[in-house]
Amino acid sequence: MGASWGWRFLVIAAVTVVLWQIGARLSLIVVPLILAVLFTSGLSPFAEWLISKGWPRWLGSLTALLSLVLVILGLLFLVGAQVALQSSQLVAAATEGVKSLLSWLATGPLQVSDDQVNQWINQIVTYAQQSSEQIASGLASAGSTVGSFFAGLATCLFATFFFLKDGHRIVNSFERIIPTHAVSAIEPSMRGGWTSLTSYVRAAVIVAGIDGIGAGLGALFLGSNLWLAITAFTFVCSFVPLLGALVAGTVATLVVLVTLGFVKAIIMLIVFVLVMSIESHVLQPLVLGKAVEIHPLIVLLGISAGAIIAGITGALFAIPLVAFVNGCIKGAELDEAERARRSRGLSLPRSRPEASGSPFRWGRRGAKLDA
Repeated sequence: MGASWGWRFLVIAAVTVVLWQIGARLSLIVVPLILAVLFTSGLSPFAEWLISKGWPRWLGSLTALLSLVLVILGLLFLVGAQVALQSSQLVAAATEGVKSLLSWLATGPLQVSDDQVNQWINQIVTYAQQSSEQIASGLASAGSTVGSFFAGLATCLFATFFFLKDGHRIVNSFERIIPTHAVSAIEPSMRGGWTSLTSYVRAAVIVAGIDGIGAGLGALFLGSNLWLAITAFTFVCSFVPLLGALVAGTVATLVVLVTLGFVKAIIMLIVFVLVMSIESHVLQPLVLGKAVEIHPLIVLLGISAGAIIAGITGALFAIPLVAFVNGCIKGAELDEAERARRSRGLSLPRSRPEASGSPFRWGRRGAKLDA
């Protein structure tokens, strides 16, 4: 049992390293595809449920994808509308904040005169004029980045649709070039990995939703008119481990500082610290821990390693990757234990159910070429 499990682990590790190296060189393609896999794992239960009700596979897949797009666009619309309605208040508050800062510089312990402030402003203007070429180059690079973002977004959406619709066909095409005995060997690992990944995505959405609601309620009780924007922003940022919470908390605190003052900004910061503490000590162990069965130390090390290797992208994808690999290993262990029991004439019920509603179905015998 140990030898069989060992070579499977080595194969999984080797494939992971190779795929990581390829992904680093083809990030503009690989990153959207990884996002598409994550979206597919979250949307596949809904899509498969629609298909089970008699919907054509293409229509069920398209409906599930459009539901996600509409939810995201709805959140963006609500946030944009709320910010637009409060724009005049934000501008007035920001202007007042700048005036207060200048007054503090002049009358506070620094004793900065108006002439010194004007001199600093002139230096900034001069530097900007002298660096016009670098600024133009930076803007051009930013424009290219924006173009790459929308190209990647289109790739992600198209890939998600075809993963939902034809995931089983994609798997079958790979199975045709893999020996039958190899398919039988890796099938339990792939099923276990997909089950773990699906559980992770579901748990991550729950945790992010609770974080967003907690931060939004705190802003609402403080009297902020931008509580909905804070809720949505915190929800999105919560999908980026560690760094996302820091960014969301900073932005929310600054918004409350500008609109409601210093005291309420401190209270908002305390609210965020409490929300993040609840996430770290309650939600992560209870929700994510039970979903993917990963120790918090492994989560922390995975995030750190991903951030070191690939920055924010690595931190975002590290835990889904760890969850998938962990599921693959557990699937292989479960299959090996079941084979051992069967060889002794015993039966072993699966302690971990297979992923329901998966568009990726491994194994030639279980493959279904649905229309």
